[in-house]
Amino acid sequence: MATPVSLSCRFEATDAHGRVQLTFTLRNTGSTDVQLLRWGSPFEGGWFAPFVSVRSARGPLPFQGALRKRGDPSAQDYLLLRAGEQRQALVALDDAYALPPQGPLTLKAAWRWHDVVTAGGAPRPRAAHQGQEQACGEITLTRR
Repeated sequence: MATPVSLSCRFEATDAHGRVQLTFTLRNTGSTDVQLLRWGSPFEGGWFAPFVSVRSARGPLPFQGALRKRGDPSAQDYLLLRAGEQRQALVALDDAYALPPQGPLTLKAAWRWHDVVTAGGAPRPRAAHQGQEQACGEITLTRR
């Protein structure tokens, strides 16, 4: 197994005009450029996995986004993150969960990078993937 790369992640939620927008900020805190397979993360450009869990006052909310089956990735499926670089991704929580109009929501963001490669080594076939877990924090948002 490869040595884990140094990544920091945080996210914020805003409730505006009846929609909850999430902003994810990912930073490569290491000294090496990396390529991250975007699949199942907010950096994929949509909800193709439950990378955020949502809990309301009534309990956990079920994920209602799309799920995908996949073959081997292409080079475009990877996010290049240079040493010290930061990237952001925006997603609407309402696109994957039926949110209550009011009350507290506890949001926890975490996913697995299915493949983490030092720059220049991607793409790799699925059988050669070396993944890494990514925790991105937990926040509470109160909808009014």
